[in-house]
Amino acid sequence: MNFMSDKSIKKLLHSWYTMLKHRHFSKAEEMKTTLLKYKRRLSKKQELYLHYQLMLFRHQLWMNQNEDLEKLKHELMQHKDQMNEELQYYFYFFLGLYESLKSDQHDAIHYLEKAEEKLPLLNDELEEAEFHFRTSGVYYNNRYSLLSIRHVQTAMDIFAKHGDVHSIYRCKIVLALNFSDQKKYEEAEAIFNEIIEYVKMIDDQELLGIVYYDAGFIQSRQNRHKEALEYFKKALRLPAYRKSAHSYVSCLYETVRSCFKENLTDEGMRYIQKGLKEAVDSQFDLLRIKFQILFLLYSQTPKADEQIANLVTCLERKEAWVDLEDLLADVSDFYKKKGDFERAAFFIMRG
Repeated sequence: MNFMSDKSIKKLLHSWYTMLKHRHFSKAEEMKTTLLKYKRRLSKKQELYLHYQLMLFRHQLWMNQNEDLEKLKHELMQHKDQMNEELQYYFYFFLGLYESLKSDQHDAIHYLEKAEEKLPLLNDELEEAEFHFRTSGVYYNNRYSLLSIRHVQTAMDIFAKHGDVHSIYRCKIVLALNFSDQKKYEEAEAIFNEIIEYVKMIDDQELLGIVYYDAGFIQSRQNRHKEALEYFKKALRLPAYRKSAHSYVSCLYETVRSCFKENLTDEGMRYIQKGLKEAVDSQFDLLRIKFQILFLLYSQTPKADEQIANLVTCLERKEAWVDLEDLLADVSDFYKKKGDFERAAFFIMRG
């Protein structure tokens, strides 16, 4: 094995993170493999080893390699007080993104706030932009639209200063989704049309899937479910889109919802079966529960309402209030259409 100085290893660790940020996943895998050769040596140098563990955590989070993340989180948690300021920033930032993906939004925001306290100490404008971009997504998912827009505009200003056009377009996705939350649908749709043309031009099939899904979601928010399904199905037909596992499974879920809104029950049930399997395989517990609720609702198995109520309780324990709002509206509407106003009232009151 060729000798590599500590300085060179640290440079490689930073390059690994840069490749992840820019979604150059094949290069990131190469760097991970290279650094793995030095793992035994790294383990003898605490600061380098913790840096390596943090980048490994971010790598596995990016690649949806969930099986080892909880164990790695526990190991890092035990050593957070031994980390320098830079590593503590990474620790809280990555942990915030992880908890957000797990749908523990209270912890996610808590960790991101702690990361933001450390951010100025890095003196790195591009990392500042990355932080604000990612944080804007977490706030959007919690429907804190004004906070999300504030963070994403900060990120866009920095990326513009550095001429990073690609990252500006990524930010525009979050901006358009926030406009949708504010019912500025025309502005949101105009931005997505612009983004779709850009992503087609650079031929990023994975990102195109994400953009199609988000564009379809905006249509569904306007109850244009036929148009939403056109976008969702375009996304699901792209093999590369499967790499963005959470977006992919979320797209399957929204496809189910739109199918049922269009009275395409058989088609919706087929997507439920596929979505349930993907949610279980990817350990997306929140999405699994949501698929189960829709399955029980539309298959109307015996005592479906009792089972749905139990699953709703599971979501309440996870404090998944944003998810519950739309889901319980669907459940209530289903029972209203059946003339069962008592059950409809029961579920809408749970929201």
